[in-house]
Amino acid sequence: MVSARGFEPPRVAPPDPKSGASPSSATPTCDSSFSGGREPRGEPRIDIVAAPELGNSTFLVSDPDAGVALAIDPLRDVDGYLGLAERLGVRITHALETHVHNDFVSGSRELEAEVGATICAAEDSGLEFRFQPLREGDEVPLGRWRLRCRRTPGHTPNHVAFLLSAESGRPLALFSGGALMVGSIARTDLFGPHLATHLALEAFRTLHVRLRNLPDDVAIYPTHGAGSFCGASSSGERTTTMGRERLTNPFLTTTELMPFIARALHQGPFPAYYRDMATINRNGANLLGRHLPSLKRLSADLTDYHLKLGAAIVDVRSGREYDRAHIPGSYNVGLEGPVSAWVGWIIERGRPLILVGGSRADHELVHRQLLRIGYDSVLGELDGGIEAWSASGRTLTSFQTAEVADLASWILSAEPMTVVDVRYEDEWVHGHVPGSVHLAVPDIPHHAHELPRTAPVAVHCGVGYRAAIAASLLEQAGFRNIVHVVGAYSDWDQLHLAATVPG
Repeated sequence: MVSARGFEPPRVAPPDPKSGASPSSATPTCDSSFSGGREPRGEPRIDIVAAPELGNSTFLVSDPDAGVALAIDPLRDVDGYLGLAERLGVRITHALETHVHNDFVSGSRELEAEVGATICAAEDSGLEFRFQPLREGDEVPLGRWRLRCRRTPGHTPNHVAFLLSAESGRPLALFSGGALMVGSIARTDLFGPHLATHLALEAFRTLHVRLRNLPDDVAIYPTHGAGSFCGASSSGERTTTMGRERLTNPFLTTTELMPFIARALHQGPFPAYYRDMATINRNGANLLGRHLPSLKRLSADLTDYHLKLGAAIVDVRSGREYDRAHIPGSYNVGLEGPVSAWVGWIIERGRPLILVGGSRADHELVHRQLLRIGYDSVLGELDGGIEAWSASGRTLTSFQTAEVADLASWILSAEPMTVVDVRYEDEWVHGHVPGSVHLAVPDIPHHAHELPRTAPVAVHCGVGYRAAIAASLLEQAGFRNIVHVVGAYSDWDQLHLAATVPG
């Protein structure tokens, strides 16, 4: 709860089925910084509308007494904000953007179209549609409160944050976008290696110069969080305080420039769909409206027809289920992980998609998540699932499922086998299975031809999720004897097995 008396750690409200707090729901997760009941008079309300699969939080900030609200970094599917505003009895007057997003489609234009919200963004953000340009110090009204624009470049060149202040002018909360995360900052390398160091320097100035005067009790509400490919964060918490970050965030405790830059530029890969997302957001994506398009039910015959025309089948079941039986050539991107990020990494934008596996609610959730990243080409779902596919007389294929102990036994028996490790490079260099081949998941379509086909291929990752994706890609590359290792790589150490450590 934010009040004129200072900051109190947010208390999460009980799950609201209408706002989509259930993990299986197709609508955004919505947490409130109030525990329920009527808020004290004169205090702004901050509700978190989260996209867990993106690792992001977005915000609806409202003045219940004045009957107004504004959204910060809204998602494309705006029904969560509109429904919440209706229940609170407030009108959304503004949609604020901290930066041009690389990981999801902005919902600001949707809110403008639905309720006439004024879009606010940095004056040099390069948006190709109507918006209110903001400079350092400009203010956006919210009833008796104000949000002041603060320039905070680093994650992007044109990044801004919004400082919520009381009537007295006392700062209460900073909506920091990617300028400051819980325990981290958002990455600075999305614009290419030629700008990565420059933006890391700007991030240093943002933290140690531009934001240095913020009081310790100011609440921090970052857009990016744990699980976001826009930045590394080890914390699953969605909020923090400036004082806590000064004590614990390595980017704030590091006051020397070169160690700061080295830490900022130590980043893993990011999904391929990031490359054109900023352009989509600058130009403005197609409007969806409040209600998302419904999923069509496709027969096995129609699914096969689209498949032969180049459509991709995305099976959202777990790897173990997929291993038992699946449609040949389909992609296994399980719902237990960040489906949209991986679809956006391995399937080109615009390719027609058909969803398979799981329930209709699962497919609706995946469809919503894909729309959030601008994948508007979902044709529908296979009616009846793989059972309907099999009943139509079409074939299913399977993989062998194995544990890490099984992999160790095969290696010790010296049986011919290729072990493929699909973890990220920074995981690989800290130790890997002796004799294994390192091939990251997105590289498999380009380098699978380099692997021998005369022996089984066993594929593993950190916990089994990425290995499931990789196994489906290897099948598409023509491999038939595939072993999906589902156990965690940490089991290798627990079995006291030797690992190869480069260097």
